[in-house]
Amino acid sequence: MTWRVPRCVKPGGDRVTGFDLVVDDVVHRRDGSLVVVRVGEETIDIGLRAVGMAAVDAALAHLALLLDEGATLPIAAEAVALASADIAGRTARRYLSNRALLLDDTAARTALDVRASLRVLADLTREGGRSIAVLGELDSEPHEWFDDHDALGRIIVRLDVAQLVVVGHGARHIHNAAGLEGSWDGESILVDTLEQAYDVVRAQVDEGDVVLVSAASRTPLAPLVERLLEADR
Repeated sequence: MTWRVPRCVKPGGDRVTGFDLVVDDVVHRRDGSLVVVRVGEETIDIGLRAVGMAAVDAALAHLALLLDEGATLPIAAEAVALASADIAGRTARRYLSNRALLLDDTAARTALDVRASLRVLADLTREGGRSIAVLGELDSEPHEWFDDHDALGRIIVRLDVAQLVVVGHGARHIHNAAGLEGSWDGESILVDTLEQAYDVVRAQVDEGDVVLVSAASRTPLAPLVERLLEADR
């Protein structure tokens, strides 16, 4: 991943050469995403207070702006880390009453966004806890609908997500594709209503688990997030 800062002109008319901001690695952790960036020969790790690719993209834009304004890489990186925060509706971290982690990704709109969020879910459970994905229907163009939902179902299996809950008839092909990709036995459940989705999640989620609620552009999943957060409170 490379960010290019455009050439700029100082007041005196001297042209300043633009620079490449290169992202060498991104690691998503429960306490925030770690971004390894490089400018020229200088490399630095930036530990964000937020998690997910939307937060990473925002941090990189902020970093590029500070560097373009003349800040050194260490100073700019520190400022970006301190200013970073979860972005509402984009893998924003919330905690359930049993201390399971819920990632509110209900603002994710595209297949690309949801796929990135599924990778965050996989990263956060790599060292323990079960991964649970609750997905609705994507806001896809008619000619892309099948491929977009098919790809989601297949990547969920490849990421070894422990439990998939698909909400609504419109998202059914995510469930179908997951079944075709692997020899699952109950790891994918298709439900009709938010009430049914709530019951499935509540019956399975435990301390240390991570629940991702995403792909809500056509399926209103925000009420599910709020009900899960309010349970037992």
